[in-house]
Formats: sequence, structure tokens, C-alpha cells
Amino acid sequence: MNRTLSAPQVDRCIPFLLAGGRGSRLHELTDAECKPALHFGSGSGRIVDFILDAVVRAGFPQLFVATQYRPYGLCRHLRDQWSHHFAKGISIRDGELISPSGYRGTADAIRLNATTLDAYAPREVMVLSGDHVADVDLTRLLDHHRAQNCAVTVAATAVPASDASGFGVFTTDARGQVTAFHEKPDTPATLHDDPGISLASTGIYIFDWLWLREALGAEALRPGTRHDFGHDILPRALAEETLSVCRISSSETGGDAYWRDVGTLGAYRRTLLDLAQGRAKLTLPRGMGLPVTEAIDCVVNDTVFLPGSSAGRNCTLRNTVVAPGVRLPDGLRVGLDAAEDARWFRMGDDGTVLVTAEMLARRKAAIAPQRSRATPLRTARPAAVGTSRVPPVAGDVRSVQ
Repeated sequence: MNRTLSAPQVDRCIPFLLAGGRGSRLHELTDAECKPALHFGSGSGRIVDFILDAVVRAGFPQLFVATQYRPYGLCRHLRDQWSHHFAKGISIRDGELISPSGYRGTADAIRLNATTLDAYAPREVMVLSGDHVADVDLTRLLDHHRAQNCAVTVAATAVPASDASGFGVFTTDARGQVTAFHEKPDTPATLHDDPGISLASTGIYIFDWLWLREALGAEALRPGTRHDFGHDILPRALAEETLSVCRISSSETGGDAYWRDVGTLGAYRRTLLDLAQGRAKLTLPRGMGLPVTEAIDCVVNDTVFLPGSSAGRNCTLRNTVVAPGVRLPDGLRVGLDAAEDARWFRMGDDGTVLVTAEMLARRKAAIAPQRSRATPLRTARPAAVGTSRVPPVAGDVRSVQ
């Protein structure tokens, strides 16, 4: 659906999407693409589509996007799949074009574009993250911000305390009031009524623009600043007692929203499986289909096939991510022998195995001479007729220009 007018509740609030990160813990998957542009599901779906869909549903007529690492595929995706949903367009703000040193942190992406934002005279700026899978009602978040009379609102969600050290975590008192915030703490604080749960930042913020503009200027001059929202701006807001926290809610149910950080191979695979098996209670963005998790005549467990990938006959796969465009050879076994997998493929901390075309090529080149020396000459037999493969290709991978 094309939008020509902004919804009244989002008037004078400008959404600014941070989409410049590599996602280094995803290893070879992000060698050619930034993390937000990584394939998700089947079809043309990308990770960034979840937050883009939320922005469109909220009725925003325009969008600013900060890019930096490998932006080309993302920019094509925004142009081809999303630009027609924003009546006032999408403005790409690439860090390497804005500043010789690029964006030095998340907050720096906003600071270096402050003059451009000033021209729109915004009341608020909504900072969004392009590398999470979530179903978030952004209008409810904005309503909460405007009702709290605070300069800063952080969208938060409950995460297992065992996983919380990878996020910014809030400390709350017995009444649920925020008393502290720590970015990626070694020992995360937990909720008073549930010691197994921590309250984590989702990387979605709403700022009163005049407050943020002043804070960005002050932080840029402070020795030791990291130019980062989590390390610098949020602690400043908390010290000034002008920070509010809002638990994110689903646009579908109104209850707690589904939110996952897919920054590791294991998290990426498990979230795709959540989607495929119906555990993720969210609506698929336009252009995205369910992940492919099965292959004909193969034994496949807890494995995902990314768009364009397929399997030969009699493969056995467990806890595997098959990269885009990969054709698995007949009889390949992955995820059954950690030592063997580690020789050829990328191993995640939780045992997730990533298989790419380059890895298979190296494996084939190393194994072929060994087989030729070990196999005696024999009379050739006719090749078997027919092959089995993954159901029709789920999408294509376009080369980065």
C-alpha cells in the first residue's frame, strides 16, 4: 500500500534507521553484505524488513537511513522493495560520504546529520535498529514517550539473564523504576520479581530533538566519549532523570512483542527456525516467505536453507545454515562430527555449522586427490538417473555492484 499522508500520531517525528553494521559474528554470511541486508526467510526477505514494515505500518511518510559497511545491496533493496511506501522518500546517509572517518558510533550517525534533520524542524527523532527481528508497534511507543514528559524513551524487552551480557541492561528497583543502565555488563542485573530475566534495550529510542541535539554536541567534546547511545547518551539521560523505559508491545496482539538479536550464527539459525515452526508470533513483512527447512530424500534436523541453496541426494544435516546459492553434494554429512565439520566449515559457539560455496570448494579440492589415490581402477558404470533437491529455489542472490 502506498502512503501519501502521514498518520497524525507520527507527525513531526522523524524515523532514523541505523543500518551500517557488519555483524562480524555472522562471519562469511556478511562478507559481501551488511547485516541488515542479510537474507531472512525465503523470497526477497532481509533482516531489515521487519523494522521497515513497522515504520510503514506506523504511517511515517519519510525515512532516514545511515549506512556504512557494504551498503550497496541494502540500498538496492530499499529502492526496489520499500521506496514506494514512503511518500516523502528514503534518504540514504552513508557515513563514508558524510565524513572522512565515517560514523564513529551509533550516536555519531545522528550528530553528523543534525543540520539536515534541523531543516525538518522535528519534535522527536526515533532511532531504529536495522539488524533485529521484531514485531514492534511504533505508534504505541511514540504515544508512551509523549505521555511521560521525558526527553528520552528506550524500548526494552525481557531477555534471559544468561544471554543479557550482550545487550544494554537496565537496573530497576522494587517499584520497577529504572535506577541504572549498563552497556553489555559482565553480570547483568535481573528483575526483582524474576531473577532469571533481565530488562534489555532493543536499540530503539525516541528523543526530544532539542535535548538530543544538545547532548550530542556536548558528548562530541567530552574526552573518552565513544559516540555511542548505549555508552554515552543513555547514561547522560538517566543522570538528568529524563529517561523513560517502555516494554515493547506487538502490533498484532498488543502483548509483549517478539524480539530477537540475530547477531550470531546460532541466534540467526534459531530465529529462522522459530519463524518456520510458528514459534515467532509475528507477521511476515512483504516479500518474505517462510524459511526452507527440509530437503527431499535427505535427513534434515534444525537446519535452514537460505535462498538459492539446494541439496543433493542422501544428505544428512543437523544444526546447519546453508548459505545462499550453495549446492550440497550427494551424501554430505554436516553437524554430526564436530571435528570433521571444523576442518571444512565455520562452527558457531553453540554448534551451528555454516556451509558456503567457498568452503565446499576447498573441501572438494582437498578430498579429490585423496580419493583418486585410494580408489582402484574399475569398470565404469552408468550414472544414476534423477536427483533430489530442496523444493523450488526460495530466492536469488544479486551480486553487489
